[in-house]
Parts: sequence; C-alpha cells; structure tokens
Amino acid sequence: MKCIKCDNNQFIEKKIRFTPIIKDKEVEVIAPCMTCTKCHTPLMTTEQMNILRKASADKYRETHGLLTSSQIIAYREALEMSQTAFARYLNIGEASIKRWETYFIQDASQDELIKLKCDAALAEMNLLDIYSKQTELNVFNGNRRFNFLIIKNTILYLITHISASKLFLNKILFYVDFFHFKKYGTGLTGIPYRPLKFGPSPERYDAIYSTLINKKYIKENHQHKYKPLCTPELNVFDDHEKETLNHIIDLCKKLGIKKIYDLSHKEKGYTETEECSQIDYSYAKYLQIPS
Repeated sequence: MKCIKCDNNQFIEKKIRFTPIIKDKEVEVIAPCMTCTKCHTPLMTTEQMNILRKASADKYRETHGLLTSSQIIAYREALEMSQTAFARYLNIGEASIKRWETYFIQDASQDELIKLKCDAALAEMNLLDIYSKQTELNVFNGNRRFNFLIIKNTILYLITHISASKLFLNKILFYVDFFHFKKYGTGLTGIPYRPLKFGPSPERYDAIYSTLINKKYIKENHQHKYKPLCTPELNVFDDHEKETLNHIIDLCKKLGIKKIYDLSHKEKGYTETEECSQIDYSYAKYLQIPS
C-alpha cells in the first residue's frame, strides 16, 4: 500500500468522517480508514470500503425512516429464518434479502412489507386502521366509525384519573360509549361491544391495548393496571364528549370500580345479548348508572 500523494508506505487505521452522496442526498458517517502517517491522506481497503458503503446506506435509511440492514437481520433472526426462508415468507427473491442486509437500500413499499410481516405492533395498528375504514355506521358501533385517535385519548384520559386494569377498563369504556349514546344518539369511540364471561367488552380490545403499549402511550404495571405515558389530547373531544368522560369518571370515583363492574353484569345489553354477539347500542336506554 502506497500513499497516492507522497508515496509513503506507512499507514495507521483511524476513524474518519465522510460525507458521501446517497440517492442524491449527502449523509455524514464515521468509518475506519487507513491514513498516511506522513500527509494524512486516507486510503481504504476493500473491507473498509464495504463498511463505509453499509454505514452510508444505513445512515440514509435512518434519515428516511427505513429499516437499517441490522434491523432487517434482527427481524429475520427473531423469526429464526434463513435468508432463503425469509425471502419465501416475504414472497420476494432471495437476492433482495442479501442486498438489503448489506448496502442496497429497499424502497418505501418494500420497507412497509417487511414491517407489516415482521412487526406485530405495526401489523395490529394496520389492522385497526383497516377496520376503521371498513366500518359501516350502525347500532352495533353506536352510529360512529371506529376511531383510533379518539380511542387512544379516551383511554389515556380515563387512566389518568382512574387506576384500572384491563378487566375494569373494559367496563368503563362500555359505560362511556353507551351513556353517550343514550344522551346524544351516538357512541363516543365507535367500538362495538360483546358480552364475554367477565362482562361487556370492547371488540378487539387486546389489539387496542397491545398497540397502545407497543406505541408507548400506556404501560401495564406489576398490579396489571394501566398507567399513561403521555398526556391525552383533549382537543380531539367536543364539549359533550368531555362531559360524558367526566361524568363516568366521577361515577367511578363515587361508586367505586367494583360497583361499576357489578352493574355492568346486570345491564340488559349484557344479559339479553347472546354470548359473543355484538350488543345493540339501543340497550343504552336501560342503563342502570345514574344520569
């Protein structure tokens, strides 16, 4: 190895800052490089060049919200798949997997495919998004479309004021929606409810809570109660909706969560609906909680 500037043949490896152009965008990375001991001119080995190319590609991916090569490898290894098996799972060519795990950058649609097939939280969020778009207004969703933004902030607001586990929170949500329907003719969240063993419960509640946890909006503590990790956005609610939320919160504090839980098992909507069928919001007129 000889320096191209001064013909010196003495080099030392150092980490140098580079600003390569990737897809017409300049990125900044630090990578190992052989440096002339005399004039400090950098010269890269083939291995170092590959390291730089991969680091540059990953920096571009990070900047544009794409999975890095190591994240793609981590997804594949979490599924305990070889590159061949992973390619079959994604229904793409094996060569694409090999390229993405080095320094070839996947496009946005390919990136979304990987995430949807490998990221449980994103897949659940996508499922809820599809569900909201396909919802038709009827008496089983309170004449309101399933709205994740409203649901997220409803849950955040409730657990900010009430310490509740999933079991009790399901009942509180039921009363929020059915009480609002009773007063204003629409539910608040657009969630359908079903009469399960432990009382009226929101449809897809596991997906809702796990999405909120994975997105770091809420957490579950050692007592299996939910705690908020961010402040609810109250501007998503109108004044009637805020009144409903505050009324149910006040009732929970006055009557106690156990009383609310017991009352939910006596509601006509729960007792007169076949197991696992959706509860008609029209039963709201028979609610036993105080108005």
